[in-house]
Amino acid sequence: MKKKNRTFYLLLVVSVITIICFVTFFYIRQLNITISDNTISSISELADHDKTTIETYIDICWQDLREIEERFVNYECGTIRDIETRIRLESLSGIFEHIYLMAEDGTVYTGKYAGNVRDEQAINGDLDFMPYFANGEEQVVERYVDGAEGSSSGKESILYGIRLKDFEVEGIKMLALIGISDTSVIRDNMVINSFVVNGKSRGKSALIDLKGNYIINVNKEGSANRTDNLFVHLEQSETTEMTVAEVAEKIEKEETFSFYHRHVGERYQELFYFIPFREGIDLYFVMAVNEAVFREQTNTFVTMSMLMLFFSMLTVVVMLLLVMKYQNKTIRETEKARSQKEFLSNMSHEIRTPLNGLIGMNHLIMIHIDDDGRKPQIKDWLKKSHSTANYLLSLVNDILDISKLQAGKIDIFREPLMVEALVDEIAAMQADNIESRGVEFIVEKDITAPCIEGDVTRTKQILMNIVGNAAKFTPKGKYIKFSVRQEQTDDGHVTTVYQCEDAGIGISKEYIGKIFDSFSQEKNRNTSEIKGTGLGMAISKLLADAMGGSITVESELGVGSTFTVRIPSAVVKEIPDYLKESGETKSVETHGTTETAKQVKILVAEDVEMNAEILMEILSMEGFETAHAWDGGEAVEIFKNSEIGEFDIILMDMQMPVMDGCTASKEIRKLNRPDAKTVMIYACTANTFQEDRDMAMESGMNDFLTKPIDVKILLKKMGRTTQ
Repeated sequence: MKKKNRTFYLLLVVSVITIICFVTFFYIRQLNITISDNTISSISELADHDKTTIETYIDICWQDLREIEERFVNYECGTIRDIETRIRLESLSGIFEHIYLMAEDGTVYTGKYAGNVRDEQAINGDLDFMPYFANGEEQVVERYVDGAEGSSSGKESILYGIRLKDFEVEGIKMLALIGISDTSVIRDNMVINSFVVNGKSRGKSALIDLKGNYIINVNKEGSANRTDNLFVHLEQSETTEMTVAEVAEKIEKEETFSFYHRHVGERYQELFYFIPFREGIDLYFVMAVNEAVFREQTNTFVTMSMLMLFFSMLTVVVMLLLVMKYQNKTIRETEKARSQKEFLSNMSHEIRTPLNGLIGMNHLIMIHIDDDGRKPQIKDWLKKSHSTANYLLSLVNDILDISKLQAGKIDIFREPLMVEALVDEIAAMQADNIESRGVEFIVEKDITAPCIEGDVTRTKQILMNIVGNAAKFTPKGKYIKFSVRQEQTDDGHVTTVYQCEDAGIGISKEYIGKIFDSFSQEKNRNTSEIKGTGLGMAISKLLADAMGGSITVESELGVGSTFTVRIPSAVVKEIPDYLKESGETKSVETHGTTETAKQVKILVAEDVEMNAEILMEILSMEGFETAHAWDGGEAVEIFKNSEIGEFDIILMDMQMPVMDGCTASKEIRKLNRPDAKTVMIYACTANTFQEDRDMAMESGMNDFLTKPIDVKILLKKMGRTTQ
C-alpha cells in the first residue's frame, strides 16, 4: 500500500510539473506573439501619426500655393515682370525657398532679381518641371534635386506643385505653380528616432517615393545629389523575408506591410514597416525597428512571468506536498486506527475464549470440590485449567513481544552460544511432542563453527515457533526434518541456516503472503481444531529481522512446508570455559548452589498477598526457609535487623508501595555490613522491557525474573532442579 501511494504521488508530482512546463511553454509562445503584435501596433500608431502629420503639412504647402495664385490675381499681376516681382516677394516671406511659375510650353519664370545663382537655371532654361505633370496630375509632391544633374553642389529638396486653371499673363497660358522646400521641414515633423534606451535609438523612420528613393533617410539626412535607394539597401541583406521584387510590387499596389531582414555582420534582424500615404501623395512612410526591441520587452515579460510561474509552481508543489503529507498522515492514522481496532478485536477474541473456559472450569471445580466421586474429573479440569492458563500466559508474552518488536524496544544480545547444543535442546524439547503424534522426527547437523555470537533466547524462540508449528500441522505417519548448516561469509563470520521441513498439510498460495502478519492463521477444515495465537510467525519474522537475518517459507498445499531461518553472526574462536564444561547454552549465569548444610533462607518482598502466599508455599515445599516483607522499606529494615549471613537470597518485587524494589536494593547495598554486598537479589516483576532489566541491574540486583515466575527457572538459578 505504501509503495502504491509513493508511486501515485510521484506520478502526480511529475504530471503537475509536466503540465506546468507545457503551460509555461505555450504561455511564453503566446507572450512573444502578443508582445510582437503590441510592438507592431505601437509602430503602426507611431507611423500613422507621422504620416498624418506629413500629409497635413503637404496639404498646407499645396494650400499655400493656391493662396499665392489668388494673390497673383488680387494684386493684378498683368505682366511677366509683375509676376517675377511677386514671386520674389513670396519667396522671401513664405515657406518655400524657391517658387516657380511654369507655362504650358515648359518655360519657367522665377524672381530673377533675387540674385540667387540658382535662378539663372530658369533664365538659361535648365529647369524642367514638365515631367511632374505629364500624367495630368492636379497636385504634385516629389523628391527633387535642386541643381544641375551630376553637380556635386546639388541639394536634395521636396517639390510641391499645383496645376493652374485659366491663368494667363501677357497672353501666355500658365500650367503650374511650383514651390521648392528643404527636406528638413518635413523631417522636423517626423519622429525619426524611436524606442530609445540609454541614448541609443533602435527604431528609425524614413520617407521614400514609389521607386524606393529616400526623401528622408534613416540617418535623418537628405542625400546630397546621390541616389539613396531602399531597394539597393534590401539587396544587400543577408536574410530577408521578402525579395526586392515582392516589396516593389506591394509598394506599387500601395499596401501596408512589414517583414524582417538582416544585413551581413548584424547581430539582430530589423523589422521594416511600410505604410502608404493617401491617394494623390505618391510617398511611403517606412519605419525600421531592431529586433532587440522585441527581445528586450519579451525578456522583461518572460522574466517576470517565469518568476510568477516559478512561485506559482512552488506554491502548487508546496501545497501538493502539504496535501500529500496531510493525506499520508490521515491514511496512517486511519490505518493505525483500523489496525488497533483489528488488534483489539483479535485480542478480545483470543483472551476471552480461554478465559471463558478457565472461568467455567473453575466454577465447576468449586461446585464439585467436595464430591469424592468427581475427583478424577476435577483433576482433569485442573489439568485443562493449567493448560489454558499457560496458553493465556503465552498469548500475553507474545503480545508483549510483538509490541516491543514493532516499537523497536527489544535489544538483541550478542553472547557466545554453542550451535549444536542449541539444536539439541530444541530437538529434546520438541521430540516427545512430535513423536507422540506418530510423526518421524529427523535432526541433521552440518556445523563448521561450533561457537558463534548470538541471542540464545531469541534464537530459541524462533526455532521453537517453526518446529512447534510443524508439529501442529503434520499428521501421523509423516515426517519433520530439523536441520542446521553453516555458510562461511569470511574468516570471522558465518551465516547459520536453520531449516524445518515437514510433510504436513501445507499452506495455500493465498495465505503464504499473510503468514507473517499478526494474528494470521489459515482457516480450513484441516486447521479448525488447532489452537494458536497467530502471533508466532509474526514475532519470528520481526526477531529474525532484528538479528540482521531472514525467515522464508516454501510450501505446497497437501505436500508440506519448509521454513528457512538465516542468521549472520561472528565466529567465537575462544570458547568460554562454562560452555566447554556444561555444553549448554545459557543466557545468564547460575549463581552458586543451595546444596549446603545450612538451610537457605529467602526474603520475599511482595506487596500482593496472593502472589506472596503462592511463592512462599512453593519455596517451603522445596525446603527453603522464607520471610515476607510487604514493601521495599520493610525489606530493608528486615535485612538490616537480621543476623550477618541470615538471608542468602532476596526476591524483590520492583513495584511496591513505600519504597520500590530498585530503591530498596540500593539501600541494602549501601548498608555497612559484609553480606550487604554479597546477598543475591533477584528482581521479580511483570515488566519485561529492556529498560526495566537495565534499571534492576543498575540498582545492584544480580538477576531478573519475570512474572508469573516459572518455578523451574527460579530453582535452577538457585541451584535446584525439579522432576
